[in-house]
Amino acid sequence: MIKPQASPTLLLILLSVAASLTALSLIMLGPLLVALANEFDTSVAVVGQLVGASAIAWGITTVLIGPISDTYGRRLVLLTGVMLMGAGILGSAVAWNYGSLLGFRLLTGVASGMVPSIAIAAMADIFPPEGRGKAIGWLVTAAGISTTIGLAMVAFLLDVGGWRLPFYVIGGVTLVLWPLLWVWFPQSKKQQGQSLSFFSHYREVAANASVWYVLTANAMLLMAFFCMFSYLAANLIQTHGMTAGETVLPLALAGLGVIAGGFIGGRIADSRRRLNFLTLAALLGGLLGFLAFVSTVSPWLTVVSSFGVAASLRMSTAIAPTLLLELAGSSRGTVIGMFAASNQVGVFGGASIGGVMLAMGGFPLVGFFCLGAAGMGGAMILLKVRESREFLERIALREANAD
Repeated sequence: MIKPQASPTLLLILLSVAASLTALSLIMLGPLLVALANEFDTSVAVVGQLVGASAIAWGITTVLIGPISDTYGRRLVLLTGVMLMGAGILGSAVAWNYGSLLGFRLLTGVASGMVPSIAIAAMADIFPPEGRGKAIGWLVTAAGISTTIGLAMVAFLLDVGGWRLPFYVIGGVTLVLWPLLWVWFPQSKKQQGQSLSFFSHYREVAANASVWYVLTANAMLLMAFFCMFSYLAANLIQTHGMTAGETVLPLALAGLGVIAGGFIGGRIADSRRRLNFLTLAALLGGLLGFLAFVSTVSPWLTVVSSFGVAASLRMSTAIAPTLLLELAGSSRGTVIGMFAASNQVGVFGGASIGGVMLAMGGFPLVGFFCLGAAGMGGAMILLKVRESREFLERIALREANAD
């Protein structure tokens, strides 16, 4: 059967939905932490480690999947990932104890690791360099919409039907997306010399020191971001006395910052001063993250601060992959797989180290951790990250044409 050809806009929409569901599959545990801790007779800090476990599985998978997609094509990887992700989320809904939930979250992490790197690498395949940053920005913005609406929806479903209902709904939507991708996502051609090509993708990317600096800085910024969002709902409930239902609006407002960060990041991803902007955003995000967890004056001050954290730190998820794609040569899937892995380092560090900080010193110590992680990421960008030659040549040509 000959499949219909999809327009770039339709592919962007479908991939944005896939990326949104992937992000939500990980961050959805935030509003559920207290309910899960009560269900399985454990602490919020222990349940928070489920996010870290998923992040480890995601990170390992995405590093391996990148060169596989470069060598064998992106379609099979994407379809497999979406199918297994839906199965893992639905499995979480029927978990009978903490161990079974951990197993299904690990499956979700493995499956989710197949999706975002394929989506971003496909942006480079579909869009020209001049429009690549904006396309990735829209992808990140879509994930931000998922965070905003999705987290609020999770909190609402929790309040209406208990902690299992959010897993049923999100898992079902994920499986509905699968046939749409099967119809519209294009088939890729295999490269020749598959075994050699697989390993050469790693060598090409690993030889570039700039790639490692970008990945490290990105991981630190997202560590601060995911620490904030993993424990924001718990902070609102335990520090400010809110119920799960009352956190719906605050979580939605804080999540708007993710949309803002993706939108702004996409617009400045092609700017000459994008690294300067990202450095300032890192410092601002760290300070606001500290304030969000230290302040006990008002829950709305915490929410406003959290919005600022999201808007500042999520800019990295649009700027960093744009820069990495310029450094990757023919190994786009590989470098974006490594980028996704750095994201999961951020998720794991934010959730797990944040949980340790919470157990040791309460929410104020979590705030100190956010400040330190974002500050280190900003310092890395300022001192080590340099623009790619491709980008500088393109900027010079653009300015010459403007004159």
